[in-house]
Order: sequence, then structure tokens, then C-alpha cells
Amino acid sequence: MSEVFNVGETILLEGEPLSLVTRAGVEAWIERGIKHSYGYDQVRDPLDGKMKYRCLYEKDRAGMLFVLINDPASGDGRVILLVSLPASAQ
Repeated sequence: MSEVFNVGETILLEGEPLSLVTRAGVEAWIERGIKHSYGYDQVRDPLDGKMKYRCLYEKDRAGMLFVLINDPASGDGRVILLVSLPASAQ
């Protein structure tokens, strides 16, 4: 699966800012038994102008969406954008 990174300063969905979560954060939800769901939407990559997919998570009854980012401690902390949907999402 190819990944590219969004360098935008504000991350929005329908005009509302998104919270951020890393893969480790999602794993912590699983370990704690926090129910959540995920899906994908399409956004334009500001680096190459092509449409890409980003992963959005929602904790049950939290009322907010989280966008998946790289861990800032070991990477660049940018939004993960996918060229194509993972097989599990199709």
C-alpha cells in the first residue's frame, strides 16, 4: 500500500476540524476496549493535486472524528493519504 503525506495546516471535514490519532493511539483504544469505527473519504493531495484516501476514526458516542496521522515521535506527524483503498475497505 502506497502512502503519501498531506502537508496542509488545517484538517477539516465539512468545515469542522478533525482530531488526530496515530496507529498507536488506535491500538490503545483496542487494548482498553474502546469501541470505534473507521471509514475513508477522498481528499485532494496538496503536493500532487491527485485524489487520495484518508482514514477517519470515530469513537462510539464521542461525537468527534479523528484522522489517522504518522506518529510525530518517530515520523513527520502528517496525515496519511493512501493512493488506493485497502482491500479490507473495498
